[in-house]
Amino acid sequence: MHIVRVIFELHSHVKGFPMHKFGILIGLAATVAVSSVVADARIRVVHAAPFSDTDEGTAVTVTVNGDTLLEDFRFGDFTDYVELPDGIYDLAVFPAGSEDPAITASVDLSDDVDYTVLATGNGSTQDLALWPLVDDADASGDGNLNVRVVHAAPFAATSEETEVSIRTAGGDVVNGLVGVPYFVESGFFAIPSGTYDLKVASNDGSVNLIDPLPADLPAGADITLVAIGDGINQPLGILALPVGLLESRAPVDNSVNGWWESANAAEEGVLLQPIPSGNRLVGAIYTYAPDSSGEQRWFTIDSDEAGFDGREAMGTVYTATGATLAGDENADLESVGSFGIEFVSCTEAIATVMLDGGAEATWTLDRLVQSVDCGLSEQTE
Repeated sequence: MHIVRVIFELHSHVKGFPMHKFGILIGLAATVAVSSVVADARIRVVHAAPFSDTDEGTAVTVTVNGDTLLEDFRFGDFTDYVELPDGIYDLAVFPAGSEDPAITASVDLSDDVDYTVLATGNGSTQDLALWPLVDDADASGDGNLNVRVVHAAPFAATSEETEVSIRTAGGDVVNGLVGVPYFVESGFFAIPSGTYDLKVASNDGSVNLIDPLPADLPAGADITLVAIGDGINQPLGILALPVGLLESRAPVDNSVNGWWESANAAEEGVLLQPIPSGNRLVGAIYTYAPDSSGEQRWFTIDSDEAGFDGREAMGTVYTATGATLAGDENADLESVGSFGIEFVSCTEAIATVMLDGGAEATWTLDRLVQSVDCGLSEQTE
């Protein structure tokens, strides 16, 4: 197995500034002066070190063998592959405006090997570090692509606290990836091409941490998914190499849990319970029969598998029959329609119910009970 040999020296302070304010190695840039020998080694670099709470504060200048190769390189940036002859290269990283390097490193590159080098850590929960990876994906096979998952998100101080699982939106574990700690990568594995809706969650799947929007993954590609950010200085996210930062939605949590009443209809409303592990919303509707009988009715609702993104849910309306008060016989559930609900904020929502046979209702909902913290901001056009 090819190995990158890296020797680096951290300087505890540079010109009076604490080390945790500085970036680390970020870089071989897009052009390098090389000899006439064909360059077989290739290297790309990634800035995944959230050591500042501003974008400008993460900027660094990088030199290779004393020459400036990259300036104003910031968190989330990455380079294309750069071809280099095999050999040892001296690297140095300078915080913006500093004349002294915050980190120096020597990297030994081998012919016929591709490398991805990540700058990681935030200097508080996890130390700043240089993390070289060998890009050694095998042929994926017809109709497949290669995927690698890299955990470079220093959101906790211990290895155990950073452990995550990789799951589908419905909660299924991907490729056995459970208990993956910070500073560990999966290696490449082949999956069929297609549209994937994946998320990063806690080990047991009960808490969602990063939830990118569904993405089309084409056959023949070699894609590295890097979990970045610390949730302290920089938000958590997924950097897909060589594509870029994936657009994410707010992860499903318990924000909308509770009792909601209709503001435009008397004595009607919904009781809601999110199930974050499955991106799912279940609940009950209390209302009346759609005819003129005035009979009280209640329905249960279920967004079905992965039918809830934290803001909107769509799913099935059920009715229950065949049971008695305090009885020991299960009720018979029957699908009787569909529903949709959009949460405008922590206290406002709009729900529509469409029953089989044509009956339909739209409720403007106000929150009656909020028993948990809510992270939804005001939804605007």
